[in-house]
Amino acid sequence: MHRQLRRALLFAAILLFTSCALPGLPGQAPTPTAPPTPTIAPPSPTPISLDIELSVEAAGFRLRHPAGWASQVLSNTLTLAPSEASLDRSSPGPDLVVTVDATPAEMVAAQYGAEAASNPESFFEVSSSAAQQAGYTLSPTTAITVGGSLGLAADLRGEGGAGRLAVIVGPDRVIRVLGQASPAGWDAQSDLFDAILTSLSFFAPATTPTPTPVGVAQQPDLLRRGPPGFVLRIGGSGGPRDARFVSARGMAVAPDGTLYLAESSRGVWVFAPDGTLITTFGAEDLLDAYDIVRTPSGDLLVADYGRNAVARFSPGGTFVERWGSAGDGPDQFGLSSPQRIALGPDGSVYALDSRPGDDGQVVSSVMVFGPDGTLIDRVKLPIDLAPADLAVDSAGDIYLAETFGGSVVKLAPDGVELARFGDPAATQSLAAGSIDLDQQGNIYLATYASGVVKLSPEGIMIAQGGTTAAAGVAPDAGAFSLPNGIAAGPGGIVWVSDNSGEYSAATALRLSDDPTAQATSAALGATAEADVTPVPEDALLRQWAESATASSYYEPNYDPAGATGPPDVTVCQDSPDAWASAAPDGLDTLELSYATPVFATGLTIYQSHQPGYISKVELIDERGEIIPVYTGEPALSGTCPLALPVSFDQTLSRVAKVRITVDQRSGANWDEIDAVELVGVK
Repeated sequence: MHRQLRRALLFAAILLFTSCALPGLPGQAPTPTAPPTPTIAPPSPTPISLDIELSVEAAGFRLRHPAGWASQVLSNTLTLAPSEASLDRSSPGPDLVVTVDATPAEMVAAQYGAEAASNPESFFEVSSSAAQQAGYTLSPTTAITVGGSLGLAADLRGEGGAGRLAVIVGPDRVIRVLGQASPAGWDAQSDLFDAILTSLSFFAPATTPTPTPVGVAQQPDLLRRGPPGFVLRIGGSGGPRDARFVSARGMAVAPDGTLYLAESSRGVWVFAPDGTLITTFGAEDLLDAYDIVRTPSGDLLVADYGRNAVARFSPGGTFVERWGSAGDGPDQFGLSSPQRIALGPDGSVYALDSRPGDDGQVVSSVMVFGPDGTLIDRVKLPIDLAPADLAVDSAGDIYLAETFGGSVVKLAPDGVELARFGDPAATQSLAAGSIDLDQQGNIYLATYASGVVKLSPEGIMIAQGGTTAAAGVAPDAGAFSLPNGIAAGPGGIVWVSDNSGEYSAATALRLSDDPTAQATSAALGATAEADVTPVPEDALLRQWAESATASSYYEPNYDPAGATGPPDVTVCQDSPDAWASAAPDGLDTLELSYATPVFATGLTIYQSHQPGYISKVELIDERGEIIPVYTGEPALSGTCPLALPVSFDQTLSRVAKVRITVDQRSGANWDEIDAVELVGVK
């Protein structure tokens, strides 16, 4: 099974602490319990030192833990471990990890019934269902009293993990406490867990809890310098807490380059192509955002892993609707789903689903929903496939990132396997956490060992970028530790999200295609064009300069205004309707301003007299940053008038001005510029 699913199964019980949308039917008969005993397990004969007291004010509880331990608080959930590395482990390890969560009783009653909010046996049934469905074996429950409130506790043990789950029912809230480690680690530290559990005490939380803030995130750190191919990195491990991602996951990119990032702490973060934070949305509507897709109309669909659902938002981020739930029904999701979604050519929504089968084996399938959330089809996958991500092409074919098999599996819409790309002898090379397609059908993989890999539609590797960070080291620019999302955007940009402990970021790269690999792919019938995904013509804005300045001009009539607006001079001639420098043999600049800043893709310079002496063209964005896009040797052109086209990858920031350098020091006799058209996306 792939890494994320394995983590979800091993930590299935922890899901209770981060989601209210858990299986558990109010009124079910509780699991029979052993005769109650007055206390938890007897203390260890070796004294256990709990030196630090920690309070979670919003949740209304405090406890004690050993000195030097690391902690993390998310909403009403506290997680403790001996080190940051132990907090971030994807599976139980030798260290004890303790998670404590408090949920208002009225919230539990609303979802599971009044009995679950007041009866320890009923609440334990709800709380333990995830662990049991994930294959853990639970011991008979034992009655406990913690902080003056009654509860139940039971040991749990499964392949690779062991621990203890305790539930406590108070007058106004219910508390769940989970301790977990590897089997050997748990056996050595169960007494420490009991000591921490016994230290719990409760107090009244604030009467008006502060809601999760919406739209108040701070600008994350931006890194703009790096190795060849590196463009930009948003986030990392520095900056204020409100400017850092807890876990950057799936992404979507709009035609204008706007980046939408699904993130576990604030729902969806929205960035301009240059990394500038625009807004966040969905924090109050999403429990755990894992993936996101953008429809042609601009709506955003988010895989809400915490609620086992898909949520729809308007282009502006307003919540519209939600569909899906956890269960065994044909249109319901398994406990670990949906983590990944994709959009079909007809607007259908494809979602990966995983759940235990009758024989205990994990069964994966692709669920296909109509735009309104109605289930259309469920494509069952072979038992050997447990993909990490999926993408759908313009024909409705499904591409799966098969992580542990180290391959990309292409399926027809009905699930018939069409192709499998990858080397069975080198499964690590294409072992990926995420997959995406561009408009030409090229395949992009965020791999764990090979950086970012681009395959042609025929499965030939045609580009590669980025490197793998060393274990335990914060990644450098262009390096990745645990890539978790990938999105191919306009302008040849590929975004990759990445996480490692306190580090979480989204990185933009530009990949350079290998000409030899392209030729091989073309020989096999692929259509791997150049790197840049073309922008549809109807999405482009073409505009003429509205104002201009220059380092000099020939007085009185050849001022910079002659270069504004559309061309006025239709033949090759000296004309005061164009701009000309004061002297015919100097070095001069012309700077033009445009009414609407755009993500520029090209421009055309119209020269009406003595053309060819333009030596440099620069763009100036809204921040005043200069972007060079053209250099040339100044020499008289044999074509007059001359329309000089300058094309380039779509800029990451909006361009407001164009600066042109005219070098006539070789004796040009006035190169005159009549108009400059700027082309780009709003």
